[in-house]
Amino acid sequence: MELEDHNEETEDKAEESVKPAAKKGFIDFAVPVLTLMTIVNCVVILVLVINIGRKVNGLEQRLMLLQDSTVVNAGNMAKSEEALEMPESLVVSDIDGNIVDATEAADIVEAAALEDTHRWDGREDSSAGIRRVYLTFDDGPSSNTDRILDILDQYGVKATFFVVGKEGYADQYRRIVEDGHTLAMHSYSHKYNEIYASLDAYREDLTRLHDFLYELTGEDCNIVRFPGGSSNTISHVDMWELVNYLNKENLIYFDWNVSSGDATGGRKSVAQITKNVLDSVGQFDNAVVLFHDAADKDSTVDALPAIIEKILESDNTVILPISEDTVRVQHLHE
Repeated sequence: MELEDHNEETEDKAEESVKPAAKKGFIDFAVPVLTLMTIVNCVVILVLVINIGRKVNGLEQRLMLLQDSTVVNAGNMAKSEEALEMPESLVVSDIDGNIVDATEAADIVEAAALEDTHRWDGREDSSAGIRRVYLTFDDGPSSNTDRILDILDQYGVKATFFVVGKEGYADQYRRIVEDGHTLAMHSYSHKYNEIYASLDAYREDLTRLHDFLYELTGEDCNIVRFPGGSSNTISHVDMWELVNYLNKENLIYFDWNVSSGDATGGRKSVAQITKNVLDSVGQFDNAVVLFHDAADKDSTVDALPAIIEKILESDNTVILPISEDTVRVQHLHE
């Protein structure tokens, strides 16, 4: 009896010694398995995240392509007959009245805004106590050039015409010279994205205009105005590089310190153009006034008589064409 009790006690102890061993073996097995599963899960999640990122990136690229396509299509629409039915505010045309693409349209709008708002901060020359006013016209010739020349002739004053290259206006180029005005260079094409692409592009454009004008009029033009002015923010080449080029070629550039405000889209009223000029001319001893000679600038032409009359009525004030001796009103200065 005692022997049986002893055997049973021995078996119980044996079972108790086996249980902890069994439990320890299970834990040793489970821990690495769980760790491996965790690693696998992390790898799976990482792969999913990468794939999702690629899909998002692909979606963004498609959206960008779609936007580009939309812009291109919009530009194509602007060139079609259907564009003629669009509101004027949504269509931008160049100086020849041709509807342009989105890139050139943005440049035209930006340049026009700058031309109308730039504030002169250069030095003044008040020698002799005489105010000199220089009426300047950009972008011509146009269907309005003869009207402008008639008005100038009526009042006996001379102006400066910063012209571009256009076919069909040979008489107007020649008349500017024959009437005693200054024939000056603006650019041949007046396409910002072309002429401001590089120094070589600007040089080629200006040389083409110079030769074109020389063949037509015999004038060896040496006075220049940059499209958008020397302070424009459109050029892809440093404007100082272009200024240095002009200096080396003995070409003189002029900007303006008085704007008529006729550059930006929408037709300004005669009263507004007149006010813009007369309110500012008196602030300078050498006032270079910016106008535009274009087919859609009828208000500019209509405002000229009142502007000229008022200036001529002012004491110690003369209206002159720009020459090599004119005080250089330039936006870029040392």
